[in-house]
Amino acid sequence: MNIWKVVCVVMAIALGMGSALAADSTARVTEAVNHVYHGDSTEAATSPATTGTLVHDGEYLKTGPLSRAEMLLPSTSVTRLGANTIFNYSADSNTVDLQAGTILFCKPKDAPHLNIKTAAVTAGIVGTTGFVSIRTDQNNQKTYVFGLIEGEATVWADNHPFPIGAGDIVEFRPGSKPFVFAYDLPRFVKSSPLLHKFTGTLPNQAYIDRAVADYESYVSRGFIVPPSQAISYSGGIPVMPTTAYNSAMNSLGQPSKGGSPPPPPPQSSSPGNSSPGTGSYRTH
Repeated sequence: MNIWKVVCVVMAIALGMGSALAADSTARVTEAVNHVYHGDSTEAATSPATTGTLVHDGEYLKTGPLSRAEMLLPSTSVTRLGANTIFNYSADSNTVDLQAGTILFCKPKDAPHLNIKTAAVTAGIVGTTGFVSIRTDQNNQKTYVFGLIEGEATVWADNHPFPIGAGDIVEFRPGSKPFVFAYDLPRFVKSSPLLHKFTGTLPNQAYIDRAVADYESYVSRGFIVPPSQAISYSGGIPVMPTTAYNSAMNSLGQPSKGGSPPPPPPQSSSPGNSSPGTGSYRTH
């Protein structure tokens, strides 16, 4: 009888450990609005995702038009998805693999290292908040965007490292050179649906507030000038229109047909790069 008790206790412990290990490798949907789905890598088992839905290691989460979702990763990092977004999550390597659309990521300072991956841009996140986006134009040309709201990171694009800080964006279209430009951080934080359309509070909200306060302080003291180039803040992330992008490419030694490249624009205006100016373009 005592032996059976021991066996039962051992089985209960094993089952409990198995459940704990499963929980450690499972992400949870904390908000889902309109059309949100999840499934395995074959996309053969797509199911609606609602608040509380578990997304297991290797599965994907997908949003439709006019939709959004938020996930709490096993590492306690938070990922928010804009409309028309799809990404896979690997708990084994703690990697978010963005396939399309836009995400906001927020990794607590003491949480495990988070990897952000796309087909052309990657970064390892130690503890910061930022966004990643993949846009596709009518010619099926993709533009990869990686920006930071607070903290620091090194982004890899075209096999080159780009150290960036709060208020910086790396933009890369394969076939052209990647470059870094500054955006108006307070304006973005006040307007982005990725920050205001969700009900939850981001774990790094205090750091975001501090980054905005620091930026505004730098502006008031004349250390930086908010970027004046034509950046649109009407969507989820700051977007540089094609004309401004082409101008930036020209200044990097890639002139368009029928014209000479303009003079190089000023150096970085973001606090992380501390050179006063109206915009920043850095490249390798």
